[in-house]
Amino acid sequence: MIKNVGTAENIRMEILRRVQGSADLGDSCRDCDIPVPRKVDPAGNGGCNWVIDELRVAQECVSPLKAVIAEMMREYDLA
Repeated sequence: MIKNVGTAENIRMEILRRVQGSADLGDSCRDCDIPVPRKVDPAGNGGCNWVIDELRVAQECVSPLKAVIAEMMREYDLA
């Protein structure tokens, strides 16, 4: 699969757009802030060249946010 390529800020903004538009997330999760992704070696990260280090969100938001991030990691490479 060919991945989209985006800057760290573009990827962050797309994650936020998906989170804010998700009907599955409660209001408290939709208002979460996401850190900017950082570049990593894709060989040690399942083929994705970026990660988001730490989510500082309510516990009930961690799993749904990680699901959105995992989806983005399949679709995007960091420029």
